[in-house]
Amino acid sequence: MENKEHIKKKVEDTFNVLEDINKVEVNPFLKHKILQKLNNVEEKKIAINWFTPQLQLAAFVIVLLMNTSAIYYAFNSTEVTTTSDINSFAQEYSLQETSNSLLN
Repeated sequence: MENKEHIKKKVEDTFNVLEDINKVEVNPFLKHKILQKLNNVEEKKIAINWFTPQLQLAAFVIVLLMNTSAIYYAFNSTEVTTTSDINSFAQEYSLQETSNSLLN
């Protein structure tokens, strides 16, 4: 029973506290002041300042040269796989050619 009485007392105390809370008075110009401060704040620049047009051009040229050299190397390679290369590979790893091979 003591526990129930203790709980009832706590509930009553809580309701009493709610009745004691006073309404807060707000300055009527608060919203106007806040909006003015928000409008006066400069927006942060998203662009990177150090990546100037000259640096952009240099980066573009470097990437372009790397791509053209890669394409040139890929199409002008003289490496051609022949059957002798495949046979030497098979002999090196002791692979035997069978009649039901998938390569035939």
